[in-house]
Parts: sequence; structure tokens; C-alpha cells
Amino acid sequence: MKSTTLLAIFASLLAIPSFAQSSRSQDTAAETVSSIPLQAFAELYADADPSISVEELEGNASAPLFSPAEGQAIMVGTEKPVTWLRFKLPEVLRQGSAQQGSGEKSGASSSSPRPEWLLVVKPSFSIILDQIDFYVPKTEGGFTVFLSGALRKAFPGEASSRQFVFQLPPAAFEDEYCYIRLSSTTDVKVEVFLETSLARGGQDKKDFLLYGVLFGVLAAMLLYSLALFFSLKEKSYLFYSLYIVSAGAWLFFLHGYSKALFGQNPGTDQVLLWFWVGQMLLWGSVFVAYFLRLKDGLASLNRIVLSLGSLGAVVSVAGLLKWYDIAFSLSHYLGIILPILGTATAFIRLIQGFPSSLYFFIAWIFLGVGGLAFALMGLKILPVNYWTINSSAIGVALQSVLLSIALSDRFRRLESETERLEKIQAHYGALNLTDESTGLPNKRYLMTELDDLLEKTRQNKTQLSLLLIDVDNFRSLSDSLGTTKPEDVMASLASIAKANTRETDRVCSLGGDRLAVVLPGIGAEAALKAAERIRKRFELEDFRSKGSGGYASESLAITVSVGVAELCKEDSRDSLLDRTDQAVHEAKIQGKNRSLYLRSAA
Repeated sequence: MKSTTLLAIFASLLAIPSFAQSSRSQDTAAETVSSIPLQAFAELYADADPSISVEELEGNASAPLFSPAEGQAIMVGTEKPVTWLRFKLPEVLRQGSAQQGSGEKSGASSSSPRPEWLLVVKPSFSIILDQIDFYVPKTEGGFTVFLSGALRKAFPGEASSRQFVFQLPPAAFEDEYCYIRLSSTTDVKVEVFLETSLARGGQDKKDFLLYGVLFGVLAAMLLYSLALFFSLKEKSYLFYSLYIVSAGAWLFFLHGYSKALFGQNPGTDQVLLWFWVGQMLLWGSVFVAYFLRLKDGLASLNRIVLSLGSLGAVVSVAGLLKWYDIAFSLSHYLGIILPILGTATAFIRLIQGFPSSLYFFIAWIFLGVGGLAFALMGLKILPVNYWTINSSAIGVALQSVLLSIALSDRFRRLESETERLEKIQAHYGALNLTDESTGLPNKRYLMTELDDLLEKTRQNKTQLSLLLIDVDNFRSLSDSLGTTKPEDVMASLASIAKANTRETDRVCSLGGDRLAVVLPGIGAEAALKAAERIRKRFELEDFRSKGSGGYASESLAITVSVGVAELCKEDSRDSLLDRTDQAVHEAKIQGKNRSLYLRSAA
């Protein structure tokens, strides 16, 4: 994936919050109203006695337990474990219901169906609002009770949503108080709305679109990092993949998408929430240490990062054991410390000139800001609002894009380094199989190549011949050559041999004054002709002897003797080489400067 593509995803993520903020449209006109905050007309009884019942509250309707909810934040948790709300539906809704029931018209056709109104309880995180009791008065007395919450199974007919949704029965439109009891052991801010089913469905779609983009980005980054891991086998890409999986799973549970898709699973959802946040902290720390190679450049920081990251495993274990208080506190403090530490570490490595650390540093700034805002909200230092609730999700999404750019940059650098090393290895490999004076493959190469060619020749039932070229009187040339050196003679012979053979033939140096030419697919007669072409062409080369007494140098005749042998059935590599050597020896006995074919002894 190219960096430009990742930057395009990054830009689209920046535009998402603006879309989300403007997605909820509220029209105050009675005919078109689709969403009404309950705090506008409800009454609140905060920090209530946990043992008080709805019947006791109903019997004290005029008691000063309740106060107007408007302007008050609805908080439930460790300090206020139980909060009550009571409300009567606004007159405009009750009148609309009565008119619809009597067939009267009020600015709309009587044939138009009355909107289906829902009570929506929206906690900052649905997974930690333990219990919701919704009481609707009956005509004959008493209450119809709807029970929901993170620690309860969904009641029959409860809508699938990230929030807790109750359909308002007809009795709720009477001029009687309805009651809501909220309880939680973990601090959570709650908003309550009256919404039409159409508005709720539209809002759910927008929420799924918003987080669909987020989870899509995380999935793309996961696949990309896994591809890099299987390609390069570098552990940092694997640790990044585990971090992405953990972060995505945590956000999936935290923001209620598990509840929306699979329903409420009391206990299990909370266990998995804390398990995945612990895994995210653990693998995020390990990824930082391995990607930035802290062990090599910052050994002390490496130990600190890994030690703090190991506490993420403690959070996971605490979640599995349902020690939620420990998991909550430890994860929030780590959520402050680790992003700051990761950012500081990346900055140090950037100063040290570590490759790919720039994108990594920027990425951890985004995560650091998001994680810090989220953790401070959990510790009640920052307010609970849209930005703090979603800060971790936005930070993880933006960070994942930038980290993938950093991974891509690392991949590019590793590819470049691998290519450089391969070139060096190929260069030294070539030197190991190449004769320096002629530039031809050396004897080691010839032996390996002959073995392969002999096997192929026998399998394909074809012919193969071998030439052995030996320079005549080579040892005495040093005394008679002028400016020409003996290695220049061999280089000239190598050039002539290559020019007078086919591209498929192998011309090799045996060191000193000898060359070998392997001729696949050629018998003795054609091989002898090739040997003569080389011998005659070399004989025409103009080499100069040393001048003496001020006289100019004279032309020096240098010749070669060539032994020729054809592969026979009983031949091995060594016997074929021996026969060509014998042929050269015989050519020299017969007067040198000649080509001689030596038949098999058989």
C-alpha cells in the first residue's frame, strides 16, 4: 500500500467527527419533532437510597426527593450507585396520541400513523451501565416493568442497538409519572431521549457508518501488517497485528457494537472488555520496543516499556477474574503513562536518526492525545462529552494509519537493504566462481557445470564434447613479451574462444595457461572444427617481443594446442577431462599449434 493511499484514509478520518456531530437533527416544531432530551422535562433523584422502591417514590410524589433534571448531568457509579428519573410525557405528545386515538386532525391527515416513540437510555459506554429499570404505570394500578442493562439479558422485544431502547406503551401517554431507575458500580454518564423509531433507526445507521469506517481502516491495516510479516518475517509486524486486533476488539465492546450485533451477554461482555484493553496495552508496548529497536539503542527504556507493557497482561487477568476495580484503575493509569512514554521514546529515536521514526512519532502523538483524554475522563479529570468518549477510537484510527505508513517506510528500507545485500552476495559469489585474469568462470564452476551437463546429455540422449586449450611455451613468454603481459595473452585467448563458440557453450578458465570449452549437443567432428577456428584465429593475434639495443620490438608468434574429446557412454566427468588432457599432451608431442581429437580407449 502506498503512503499516499494511507494519507487519504487519514484525511477521511479527520472529516468523520464533523459528520458525526452534525448527524443528529432536532426540529422543535411539534409536527416534525423526532428527538426530545428527557432532561428538558424530567425530574432527577440522584444518589438515591438503593433500597427505596418505585411504590415508595410514587407514594411520595410531592416529597422533595426529585428536582428538575434540566441542567444536571445524570451520573451513576461508585459515588452515586443509584439514580432515579421520573417524567410525564410532554403535552404535545399526549395530545397527539389522544387525537390519533379519537380520529381528530391536528395539522396532519388523520390517516397518518402516529409515530412510534421510544425511550432511549444512552450511557457514555453501554457495557458498564449495570441495570436499568423502566416503570410504566398501569390503569388499574401498579407498574409494567421493563428490565435491561449490561448485567441483564435483553427483555423480550428489546431493540438491537448500541444503547438501551424501550418502546413506549400506550399507558405511558397518560398523565401519570413513569420512572427510570439507573444503577452501576462503574462511573458512567447517562443521557436519556425520547425518539421516534424512524429517528433512532437513522441514528443507528449513522453510528454504524461512522464506526464501520473505523473498523474497516483497522481491518485494512491488519491485513497489510500481516502481509508484511509473512513477507519479511520481522516480529514487529506481528506485534503490530496483535495490537490492531486487540484495539479493534476493545473498541467493539466498549462502544456497544457487540451488544448491537450479538445482544447482551451479562458478565461475558465486561470480561472481554477488560481482557482486550489489557492485550492492547501489552502488545502496543511490545510493538514499540521491537519497532524502534530499543534493545539496541535505548536498553534502559526498553526494559521500562516492556515492564509497563507487562502490566497490560495483569489487566487482562484481572478482567478474566472479574476484578473490575483493579482492571479499571490499572488500565486508566497505563492509558496515561504508556502513550506519553511511547511518544517520548519515538522522539528520542527520531533525534538519534533512527529510520521510519518520524511517522511513528506523529502516530503516537495522536494516540497519546486520544488515550490521555479518555483516561482523564475515566478518572473524572476531564468532562464526559462526545470528544472524550470517542477520543480513544479517533486516536487509535489515526494512529493505525500513520503507523502503517511507518511500517511501509520500514518495509521500503528493508527491501532496499535486502537488495543491497543480495547484490553484495552475488558479487562475492561471482568472484568465488570467476577467474580474475580472464573474467571467465573458473575451474570450480566448470566442475559443477560438467556434472549437470553430463546428466542432462545422458537423459536426453544427445552429444557433448570438450575442448582443452593450452598456450604453447607459456612459461617462457614472460621473458620475450614486451609491454604485453602473460595475463593479457590469456584475456585475448578468452575473448577469441568466446567469439568463436555459441552462446550455449561454456568457456571456462582452468588457471595458468589453460582454457576449457564445453560444447553441449556437438559431436567430435563439429568440436574439432570449433577447435581449429579458435586455434587459427588466435595465431593471427599480434603480440610484440621486447626490443633490445634501441631497436623496435618485433612481432611474436604465440600458438595454442587444443585437445578434443567426445563424451562416451562409460565416461565420467574426470575421465572426460583426462582424455582431453591426453589429447593436448599428444598435440604438443606432435609439434604443437594443432588440434587433436583423442578417441575413447574403447
